[in-house]
Amino acid sequence: MGALRFIGFLLIVAMVIAGLDYYQQDKKQDGGLSLSGYVETINSRFGVFKAEQVAKKAERDRKENWDAGAKSYLPAPPEGWNRYELTDAESQPVRAVLTGFAPSPLIGSISGQAELSRLTAEGRDGVIRKLAETGYVYEKDDEVVWFDITLKPKKARNTLVGLALGRQSDFMNAMEVSQGFAVIDGVAFSEVISDISGVSGDSELRRIKGRIGFDEEVVLRLHTDAGDTTIREFLGAVDLTGLNALLEFPSAATGQGIEVPLEQQPEMAEKMQHLYGKMVALQDRATQEKIENMDVGAVMLNTLTAADFNAEGMVDITGGKVFENQDNLQMAYGKALELLLRSDQRQADAAPSGSGGGFFKGLLQKLPGFGVSKDRTEVAEVPAAPSEVRVRKANESSSCATNGTFKRCSFEKN
Repeated sequence: MGALRFIGFLLIVAMVIAGLDYYQQDKKQDGGLSLSGYVETINSRFGVFKAEQVAKKAERDRKENWDAGAKSYLPAPPEGWNRYELTDAESQPVRAVLTGFAPSPLIGSISGQAELSRLTAEGRDGVIRKLAETGYVYEKDDEVVWFDITLKPKKARNTLVGLALGRQSDFMNAMEVSQGFAVIDGVAFSEVISDISGVSGDSELRRIKGRIGFDEEVVLRLHTDAGDTTIREFLGAVDLTGLNALLEFPSAATGQGIEVPLEQQPEMAEKMQHLYGKMVALQDRATQEKIENMDVGAVMLNTLTAADFNAEGMVDITGGKVFENQDNLQMAYGKALELLLRSDQRQADAAPSGSGGGFFKGLLQKLPGFGVSKDRTEVAEVPAAPSEVRVRKANESSSCATNGTFKRCSFEKN
């Protein structure tokens, strides 16, 4: 009898829960909800739940693959080539790379103060071990290639260290002088002519650089004394689509089968690099706004609680005065690249070579949050003067000032 009472109790509880759920679903429907309609809502909600579980698992897998690094994506040595670890200091190709190719870890790849202190204490050996985590040396006859793929996390935007490192990285990138080299599977590769250290004294050394994504990036670097054919062979052997999948917001331009004619690739690569520079400038504007509106208490809290250089911090360092959405910026960049690659070549040629002003302005206006509708007047280059808008609600009022792409609001009790 005890078991029967327990089963009966469970049935009553189940009926009560089902009744409450039916009542909630019925309130959402106009004209009432039939029994068959209620069954459909159960199936629909179960489908949504299942899709959410699949999405969560996919994101967990992506994070695990990101944490594992991108070294496994480096190509196997082509026929006739040999491959070496950078820790193989006794081999002649590795010695040639370490002494003549000037390889160095990316700033964004150093996780925190502990790793920085360790690299400083270990000196050259520490740097070599760091480089060995992301790259290989390839050798054939008298040709040597250093190929490195580094996963660069998003810049930390709510700590002083994160802002400083982000600014330093942007400065070093801005000091690079490069020319377009190739476009492969929606990824632009440029040849670096000079950087912050000055023009390379070795004219035979060639430095190729490409990136997938914006802010959170896959950075590909290839230094070699080989010719174009060898460089393209190595770049073409990389699974760029697989690397793109490591990003939280993959580039819409990669993995789409978009092909650029060989003779047009250098010019297109320069246009893609120009677009990247425009997005960096847009992010820098938000950075400057954050610096000008920092809340000392929030900065101290984030500084004390940050686990590493890439930690986002617990609170917004501006106290909500400056709004920015890095996710939108990353997605917009990938979509802009796709629009650029798929655009009619005659439209691209309408802008002066190297400037790209009108073309890129029109390109950004096609993206949500950047452009204006066709029936509205084009936005002027110079930001309009801040405009004041008063909004009243009950016994509260708010004053919002819009300046460029940023809006600040203050609230008062009447």
